[in-house]
Amino acid sequence: MLTNYLKIAYRNLWRNKIFSGINVIGLSVGLASCLLLFMYISHELSYDDFQQKADRLVRVTMEYSMDGQVAKIPVTGTKVAPEFGRQFPEIESGVRMINRDGVVMNGDQRFSEKRIVFADSAFFRLFSFPLHKGDPQTALAGPNLVVLSESTAQKYFGTENPIGKTLRINTGGSFRDYSITGIVADCPANSQIKYDLLTSFATLPAAKSEEWFSSNYATYLLLRKPSDITPLQAKIPGFMKTQFGKEEMSPGGYLTYNLEPLRSVHLHSDVDGSFEPNGDLTYIYIFGSIALLILLIACVNYVNLATSRAVERAQEVGVRKVMGAMQGQLFGQFIGESVIVTSIALALASLLASLTLPLFNTLSDRQFSADVWLQPGNLLLLVSVGLVVSLVAGSYPALVLARFQPIRVLKGHLKTAGAGQFRKALIVFQFSITAFLIISTLLVRNQLAFIQQKKLGYSKDHVLMLPVDRQVNEKIAAIKSEFRQNADVQHISLASESPVFVEGGYGMRHPNMPTGQRKMVAGLTIDEDYVPAMSLHLIAGSNLNAIDMDRVSRTDNDSLTRSRFILNEAAVKELGWTPQQAIGQRLDVSGRLGEVKGVVADFHFTSMKQKIGPLALFPQNGGEILLVKLSGSQLPNTLQFLENKWRTLIPDRPFSYEFMDEEFNKLYASETRTGRIFSVFAFLSIFLACLGLFGLSAYTTAQRTKEIGVRKVLGASVFSIVGLLSKDFLKLVVIAIVVASPIGWYVMNRWLRDFAYRIDIDWWIFALAGALAVGIALLTVSFQSIKAALMNPVKSLRSE
Repeated sequence: MLTNYLKIAYRNLWRNKIFSGINVIGLSVGLASCLLLFMYISHELSYDDFQQKADRLVRVTMEYSMDGQVAKIPVTGTKVAPEFGRQFPEIESGVRMINRDGVVMNGDQRFSEKRIVFADSAFFRLFSFPLHKGDPQTALAGPNLVVLSESTAQKYFGTENPIGKTLRINTGGSFRDYSITGIVADCPANSQIKYDLLTSFATLPAAKSEEWFSSNYATYLLLRKPSDITPLQAKIPGFMKTQFGKEEMSPGGYLTYNLEPLRSVHLHSDVDGSFEPNGDLTYIYIFGSIALLILLIACVNYVNLATSRAVERAQEVGVRKVMGAMQGQLFGQFIGESVIVTSIALALASLLASLTLPLFNTLSDRQFSADVWLQPGNLLLLVSVGLVVSLVAGSYPALVLARFQPIRVLKGHLKTAGAGQFRKALIVFQFSITAFLIISTLLVRNQLAFIQQKKLGYSKDHVLMLPVDRQVNEKIAAIKSEFRQNADVQHISLASESPVFVEGGYGMRHPNMPTGQRKMVAGLTIDEDYVPAMSLHLIAGSNLNAIDMDRVSRTDNDSLTRSRFILNEAAVKELGWTPQQAIGQRLDVSGRLGEVKGVVADFHFTSMKQKIGPLALFPQNGGEILLVKLSGSQLPNTLQFLENKWRTLIPDRPFSYEFMDEEFNKLYASETRTGRIFSVFAFLSIFLACLGLFGLSAYTTAQRTKEIGVRKVLGASVFSIVGLLSKDFLKLVVIAIVVASPIGWYVMNRWLRDFAYRIDIDWWIFALAGALAVGIALLTVSFQSIKAALMNPVKSLRSE
């Protein structure tokens, strides 16, 4: 019996190669899309699952308020981990960490490293990063110790055993000798903690004191029981109220800490990531929905083509019922055909997903491997998906065909109006999905274009950013002098941060404010060249000069006039002044006393998801980043010139740079990635919808061949016949656009709410999406319609 079913299924599929091919291709593309998107989603959902103590690990974030303004940051002072460990019995251990860029010397070789993580000695007690060589108890227990990741050890030492050897490391001060005490496994891609070198926290001067403020350190705690997180969180606000006197906190101000379960940090935290940007749960829902919708389109194609051929198979069903076939057996026959098609499609989908994986890695900015599909759990999932698709795609056609009454079928009385209406509904459904994805893609791309084209208030083009250390700071005058010898170099500035994303937070007050009151302000240290180098627009007062830079480093002048501040418009407005009134006003910025010298126009110093807030720029001799503004006219030659000068002046530090526009683009990596994925999978949805429409129109046209012949004999034109065959399909596409437009507006309007600065959702977006959908559908249907209209009517009527 089973063999007979298989033979019938094979012969039927082979006899209708075009429709079988359409089903297989459609399901293959749909399933391959699901496999790729599932890989991305499962990766994001699996963050830190490998940590054996994840259920007891929490990240500590800092929350504070000044003058009613609340801020949350992912870092704390050095006191949190040790003091909480002493005060709260729920805590078993804690770790403080900070990531720094640096230069590593191994003999004569020099390497720029961006992931040098300083960590307390309890690091390996908390986290499940396998230490392949070394003692986890002592590997970081003492100053000037370093543990290398496997790939870093391979890069520096090849196959040699590096334990006990020495590396010279400079993370901003000067070179120190570090003893290698261990080799740790490379951190997994789904870890929020990223490192290449783990160095001992005891090396840092900050380890010698405990401070609540000076918040620069990621803090993680290991609790004794998973259930301790709630009672411990309840204790922290009350404890923190006892730690400060009235003079230390502004009226209504507070400082407290929040505990976040480790596994929830990546997707659920409302605070930035400590070592890498957080993921976004919204995008997980978006990508999951895209995968499901594309698979549904493929299933709809199968259902439409199968039910449209019901008339052809009706006599087969009638004969088999007369011969004694039961309805259940017929249902099993047609479901079997669906299983065969889906199985072939699943095999092709696996191959297609493997072949396109490198492209998807580029698209998603991840590094996935096809090996993940060979894991038993994922193989079981693939089989389960195949069975579900078989049932979803095959059940309705099987039910329709199995319920045919043999007497009526064999007499030629077969009504398929209900099935026809259902097919029309499915066409509307799948083109609604397609129109929604087109609308979403257009709006996402327009928002990204808006971000790129919006005037930021500063110039990010052709700006080199070079990390610096003490040696560079000491030679900054010589570096500026040598660099300026190149005509392509326009400005050079030393600062604590670039204007792309300012992280420094301070409190500001002027003498007329109530005692203890402060207002929150972002801030960064600059030199006299920063304002022209970044093309900031001064709207009142003047820029810093050499005298201001000299004054800030002296101790013999009046402390009240030591600093000169440049504020943005938002800061001036927050203090209740106009830009002109602000000039000369006394100001205290977290202990830096001075007066306002200039006011610059507001510029975007954070993501456009946030409104521009108050910002203070103040002078400091020394910085952490060197900004070199170039004209860009002879970029390769200029870069070579700068590198040669750098090697001469700073021989111990590699010439390592990044362009500012690259840093800017990183701010919107998630949105850019979403835009790319939307574009690709919107195209796939169009392809699948058109594939199904092509098959359906081909079948419909074939059914009406004799009608077309009669119409042509009676004088119908090619144009009228094409219109006759196309209009019914185009009506359904128009209905789909009407259905999809409000859904697209609602979903994308909610997405755009995340941006303080965003585009308007204009009517032309929906008009363009509708025109694209109609145009694509018309091209798809017209191919078959024109072919049928051009046929010789004699051939189509000869059999009559």
